[in-house]
Amino acid sequence: MSNLPNDLPADGQVNQAQPVTPTSGKGKERVDVVAGHQEVTPITEYTRNVDLEPEVEGWLEKLEKEQTQLTQPVTDDKGQVILDNSSKQSSGFKVVLPLTKDEVEKGLHHKVIDSIRWLAEWCIRMMKMFGNKVAYRRS
Repeated sequence: MSNLPNDLPADGQVNQAQPVTPTSGKGKERVDVVAGHQEVTPITEYTRNVDLEPEVEGWLEKLEKEQTQLTQPVTDDKGQVILDNSSKQSSGFKVVLPLTKDEVEKGLHHKVIDSIRWLAEWCIRMMKMFGNKVAYRRS
């Protein structure tokens, strides 16, 4: 335990580094406040372009073009169907929201810390994602 600091505060509590986001400045930076000093570290993103070998590239193209159809539905240990052919399923699905239209509108007026607000926001997100395939819960 020799790596512990010797100069602990009288109350025994240690100040931890708190990440702070900068309010202005160029680029992205991380500002840490450690023992009253600000340390600014630029955030950099490293990417690399990978060239695929010709064999792998051809294999990927073949897989993307290939129409995969299941010969049998995939089932779990109890025999319940987990995955079935998508051709048998109708693409006209409907998302039924857990709230009515009035409940969504009321939920949007609650505070952010209330769960009804988050549920209403999620309902709005589903409407944006699926458009006319969304239906409100019946009252």
